[in-house]
Amino acid sequence: MKRDVAVEARRRPHQISAVPILSLGDDVTTDHISPAGAIPAGGEAAEYLIAQGESAHDLNVFSSRRGNWKVMLRGLFTNNSVHNLLAPGIPPGSTITGDGQVLPLWRAADQFRREQQPVIIVAGERYGMGSSRDWAAKGAALLGVRAVLAVSFERIHRANLIGMGIVPRVLPAGLTPEALRLTVSDRVALDLDPGTLKPRGLVDVAVHRADRTATRFQAVTAIETSLEIETLSKGGLLPLILDATVRRSAV
Repeated sequence: MKRDVAVEARRRPHQISAVPILSLGDDVTTDHISPAGAIPAGGEAAEYLIAQGESAHDLNVFSSRRGNWKVMLRGLFTNNSVHNLLAPGIPPGSTITGDGQVLPLWRAADQFRREQQPVIIVAGERYGMGSSRDWAAKGAALLGVRAVLAVSFERIHRANLIGMGIVPRVLPAGLTPEALRLTVSDRVALDLDPGTLKPRGLVDVAVHRADRTATRFQAVTAIETSLEIETLSKGGLLPLILDATVRRSAV
């Protein structure tokens, strides 16, 4: 099944066959996504800092390390309220890989990147609600997330995802992450062709299961303006600005 999906993706270069790296319930806020509070001893971020020569007794809080992307990356989704529905008992900030390993998100994302395997996030209602934290979207981009499928998005976080080149899409009414029952063996096929993106446009999505069955549905692309389409077509806000700057300087 995985080989068949991969072959189809090669035939259609913008059709990706993605691993769900996180399947989340309702009301996952930016405070749950972006690391906040004290850096816990024994956590991935603490281990990294100590390895760099920092004192284990003076790790401080994540907000004091906002300029260090390696620290922030290791703190993503580590809030105790985060539950990854891909399998029972996955600790916050972790996921499960195809061979059954439970790994910190950043390690799993690095493994998927080396395998050239795209990843997505699936979430419930009001994804990204709360105070607007830029690291909530930047962190997803650093994990290699190509798209987020959610029941609904908080307005500013939706825009921040687009700014990082991540496509937000809304699940159809009645379909939730719990109902999808995603596992690490599933592959989610969806089209990310910038040329076909339309504000509020419907797109086909297929979840291919290990038993060769498939769950098919249409999602709504959560894009509101032509500028957002252009931003996604360039890979995010910074590439968009750089492209415009280069074009102006070439005139």
